[in-house]
Amino acid sequence: MKRLIGTAALLTFALATAARADVTADEVWDGIAAYYTDLGQKLEIESRNRQDDTLVLSGVTLTSEDTAASATVTIDQIRLRELGDGRVEIVLPQEIPLRVSAKVVGKSDPDVAMRMTQSGLSLIASGTPQDLTYDFSAPSLGFAITDMKVEGESAPMSFNVILSDNEGFWRVTDSGARRIVSEMKAAKADFEATATDPKGEGKFSASGSMVGLTSQTDMTLPAGVGMNDMGAALQAGMSISGEFGYQGGGYVMDFADKVDSMHSESTVGEGALRFAMSRQNVTYGVLSKDVRINSQVASLPMPIEMALSALAFDLDLPLSRSDSAQPFAALLRLSDLTVSDALWSMFDPAGQLPRDPATLVLDIAGKARVLTDLLDPQNATQITEGTPAELDSVELRELRLTAVGADLRGDGQLTFDNSGPTPRPVGAINLSLSGANALMDKLVAMGLIPQDQAMGFRMMLGLFAQPAGDDMLRSQIEFREDGGIYANGQRIQ
Repeated sequence: MKRLIGTAALLTFALATAARADVTADEVWDGIAAYYTDLGQKLEIESRNRQDDTLVLSGVTLTSEDTAASATVTIDQIRLRELGDGRVEIVLPQEIPLRVSAKVVGKSDPDVAMRMTQSGLSLIASGTPQDLTYDFSAPSLGFAITDMKVEGESAPMSFNVILSDNEGFWRVTDSGARRIVSEMKAAKADFEATATDPKGEGKFSASGSMVGLTSQTDMTLPAGVGMNDMGAALQAGMSISGEFGYQGGGYVMDFADKVDSMHSESTVGEGALRFAMSRQNVTYGVLSKDVRINSQVASLPMPIEMALSALAFDLDLPLSRSDSAQPFAALLRLSDLTVSDALWSMFDPAGQLPRDPATLVLDIAGKARVLTDLLDPQNATQITEGTPAELDSVELRELRLTAVGADLRGDGQLTFDNSGPTPRPVGAINLSLSGANALMDKLVAMGLIPQDQAMGFRMMLGLFAQPAGDDMLRSQIEFREDGGIYANGQRIQ
């Protein structure tokens, strides 16, 4: 009896949950319309009709406008069909036109006509009006620029991208603030672009592909705040984050004008782009592995071949005014840069310089006090002409430059006294340099620098650095509270 009661209770709960998860075509559309309206966009519909289990919307126009540009999407018809199991199928046209007009002060606004395309799209909505999930798949999704006008005249250019084997979802929950979470992937993206100078003096073309594309995004939109004023939306609680990745790709590019021409080919391994923005800060990061570039310029006697094992860039900046110091960070990393022997031979035909891969790392962090909201347009004058922020502390977590047999390393930390007319640093930076003398000897032997200049450079190094081994120099640069700057204990300013 207990098992029967338990089974009955479980079945009742499941049926009740399924019933609550039912959503109608009208509810799905009302949720979509509310979402775009809350973003500050204008939604117009010529007609809204019911055909049995299907809601038909005809002549749908969506317009978005801000101080920089305006965009209009026109959809002939949207059909939302109730499938009978609590889900709704959304049917869109195979082609959807889009037009964007930029606003340029004192000039005719550039106007771009675009087209979004799809083939075999399956788009299903399920859940409740307060918690809707849209699952989709499509063998092909496309985007193309079909026409461009600049100052009223057509600009001969084209751009087309096709995404293959697409699938994913996005989920919209509404509990006062609206949250949109999405995950998508595509097996491949193919693109091509062409452009010709209107005067016929140059032309450009490029084509390529990326494979194994993925994306995840998470956005929160506070109620009653549009996206036309990004600063106000962030202050009200808007936040967005995301990451885009790929497994590899490459491109081919050609350019020619009356003076020169160039052909370039490039490949890249896996990589990713991530970003996040909220009221507190903005972060941005890029990582690309196994980058290879091979270019041939007609005016040069040899091809330009370069390779990197990794390229990374990260940035984390505070955005909002605060009485307390907020953390920031920045990273630039170029690992194992190599160039072809033909390029080396242009300035080192005898092969005297070491041709080991070069590496650059600059990694800093610290704290800064933001004096004005950086995304508020009313603060533009202070941001560009005044002092939008003041440094509290800076840490040099890593400095590394390795190239042509020399190796520079550094770290250290500074704090800043902002009580005076100019910030006063206090702290120390530690530096080490190896291989400098051997490099200068080679440069002198090659005739790239005169002997007297090399001697002057060695004397300058002697003022700031101390020997620490075979062709090794070390230096500590101190910034003391008395305002003096010291190198290895000797005052230099």
